[in-house]
Amino acid sequence: MFVYKFPTRYYEADPMGVIHHSEYIRYFELGRDRWMESLGYGLDKCQAQGLVFPVVKLECRYLKSLRFGETVTVTVQLREFGGAKAVFEQQVLGDDGSVRAEGTVAVGFIDSNAGRICRCPAELAEIFKQQINN
Repeated sequence: MFVYKFPTRYYEADPMGVIHHSEYIRYFELGRDRWMESLGYGLDKCQAQGLVFPVVKLECRYLKSLRFGETVTVTVQLREFGGAKAVFEQQVLGDDGSVRAEGTVAVGFIDSNAGRICRCPAELAEIFKQQINN
């Protein structure tokens, strides 16, 4: 499981200091981006190849609010991988280690140069296969 930590930001909170629900989806995305970088296959490499990852399905269960000033911990775990789709399980945790939100995100692969769905490139597919359930 990949773990990434960062502070909440003032602009993410409402006037009472509660982090807006839409930010959790951004936290999921940031976690996946940092996970890709940790594997040596960052978004800069994907863009150079014309590869993008549209979200095709997303489920998020909100359990407890984060507040401004807390450190966010995002976890990323690749659960499924087929040639044209990857499914991630993710969590957002607060300072106390409690799960504040959890969800599943499914992404596809698009060749942005051709403008159509494609299979995951072989090099990245091999990396994904090694990461399933780690």
